[in-house]
Amino acid sequence: MKKLLAALALAVLAVIYTGYYQALEDGDIETILFIKRYPTFQLKFFNIHANDGEIRQVERLTDKERMWIIDYCRYRLGINTELKTQNDIERCRQK
Repeated sequence: MKKLLAALALAVLAVIYTGYYQALEDGDIETILFIKRYPTFQLKFFNIHANDGEIRQVERLTDKERMWIIDYCRYRLGINTELKTQNDIERCRQK
């Protein structure tokens, strides 16, 4: 029973502290795994900068894209931002 509880605890920790996003690398879609800076049950993240070299303009972001960037920056990079300036987007372009 103790082994089962320990395994369950490790599984929960693995879920809340790991995440992934998909990126287009050399014509192939690759899954990039990462360790989250903060725990969350969200596993799949969207790095909108991973698939093209286009720099997103803050005033042209949809609400959905804005939330993707905010979540990615917080959990992947540890950056808390509200994306009010173009500089906020540039800080979140790190890999």
